[in-house]
Amino acid sequence: MATDTLNACGMLRLDRYRIRVRYQGLEGLSEIGFKRQEALLGDLFPTADELVLSMKACFHRLDKSAAIIYEVPDIRFEVVANNHILELAVPNPKGGYVGVIIDILALDVRDANMMMADIEATCGFVRTRVCDATGIMEMSEDDYIRRLRYSVRLLANELRR
Repeated sequence: MATDTLNACGMLRLDRYRIRVRYQGLEGLSEIGFKRQEALLGDLFPTADELVLSMKACFHRLDKSAAIIYEVPDIRFEVVANNHILELAVPNPKGGYVGVIIDILALDVRDANMMMADIEATCGFVRTRVCDATGIMEMSEDDYIRRLRYSVRLLANELRR
């Protein structure tokens, strides 16, 4: 997987709101932020296996574009945003927001951008810089990259069918 946000040391440029990826001739985007959540899966099924809860994701496909939306488990937040851009997020067990990661792969970046815009509008997405979101959600850069690689492979397999 190659990204246009890698610097010479191979580290992600975490000061961006989106990470652009290229994989097997496909173009994509990854974004991390917050969305309003009415009920967490863990609240609906309090005795469910933690591993199952930590893997909650939704898959969407539209023509030659596909997306996976992951909920970051176990943490709710109070969020202050201005025009869907994060100003402040504070962990709060009764908060109305959850962290989400959106990964999209498409035939070209224009299609990926259109799908991202639709998803953001639908879920009321609150954007944040990758470095801010990973810090707030206590996710390491390695975990984020590992999950992104896994996600891109899954999406590519679905689009190649």
